[in-house]
Amino acid sequence: MKTVLFFASATRHSCRKRVAGVQRYFSNSDIQVQVVESNYHHINVKKVLDFWHPVGCIAECGSDMNEFRPEIFGKLPTVYLDRDPSLRGKIRFSVNADLKGSAEIAAKELLSLDFENYAFVGFPLPLFWTKEREKAFCEAIKLNGRRCHVFDSGAKPGIRRLEALRKWLRELPKPCGILAAFDGTAEEVLAACSHENIRVPEDFAVMGIDNNEEICENTKPTLSSICPDFEKAGFLCGELLDKQLRDPKAKGENRTFGILGVVKRRSTTIFKHADVKVTAAVEYIRTHATEGIGVGDVVAQMGCSRRTAEVRFMNMIGHSIQTEIRNVRMATAMAMLRDPRQAIDGIAHLCGYKSDSTLRYAFKANTSMSMREWRKAFCTVTARRRGGRQGAREVLQA
Repeated sequence: MKTVLFFASATRHSCRKRVAGVQRYFSNSDIQVQVVESNYHHINVKKVLDFWHPVGCIAECGSDMNEFRPEIFGKLPTVYLDRDPSLRGKIRFSVNADLKGSAEIAAKELLSLDFENYAFVGFPLPLFWTKEREKAFCEAIKLNGRRCHVFDSGAKPGIRRLEALRKWLRELPKPCGILAAFDGTAEEVLAACSHENIRVPEDFAVMGIDNNEEICENTKPTLSSICPDFEKAGFLCGELLDKQLRDPKAKGENRTFGILGVVKRRSTTIFKHADVKVTAAVEYIRTHATEGIGVGDVVAQMGCSRRTAEVRFMNMIGHSIQTEIRNVRMATAMAMLRDPRQAIDGIAHLCGYKSDSTLRYAFKANTSMSMREWRKAFCTVTARRRGGRQGAREVLQA
């Protein structure tokens, strides 16, 4: 059995999905993918290579380029994942996120709120990916005639930076749509808003990037986030590594992985007529609709009669409780259909439908297409978008 090493940052939630993509690419070969997960500054890459004798490597190096200098790998086939695109020289094969695309999709989502002011909160360190997202986001906001503010405390991670963030948020015009460089930074923004008694999303609508569910589902309120196609990133790494294994003299290549879409949660969901119980009910539906809940379960959460619950729901969001449950289930079904590995026959149960036939009927009524037709159409559109010139962006918004 041959071994491919995947050097993965222990702090990245996306690691599992990236590795799954590499494993999928090599699933029908005699290659196993071995993950080396650690703080790069505490391992000796050269000794790890001597231990495993891999046929190739994938180096995830968004902030650790110094640990993966090309001379360390020599002639060993290597793909760099999330390398600084400004670096040139001996790096021949790499896979990078569509940083501009993620920022532009976030801008479109926040601009739909029709605020006058928007803001960007970057990562504490001046890494290339936070700077590129900041630039693209600010350009998109200004293009649409709105003001864009940028938080730059000049302080490294720690108390001083958090104190500066709180002060900056206090002085920021309200209402304002805020994009954070990634979910961890967005979590800091939400915590600072809570400390300053700033309402989210009424005063600040906050969005992150990466869709780290451990963060997004546990913040208060829950955090909306851009979801990159991390599994595709791993698959592309596998393709480029295989290209080198087949032809050591192959021409260098850079690939870009795109966006699956926006995962909307409470931090950007603004209703014209606020009703605390309806807002909580909408969040309850979002998190439990796929478990088979019914209107009665939602009414029980609201603590009033069914008629009162339905009237309050209609007044606030413009449709019934059952429609909201159906919308969440349908969105979940569509998200599963986008994954070609997901069997269609198993989707109904995972989305909260009682049977496959119930989902098939509902899907046809909603889209005028069968689930197989919809999947085929989606895959065709995706293939066209990915079939452009090398390096073109792969943006697909849900």
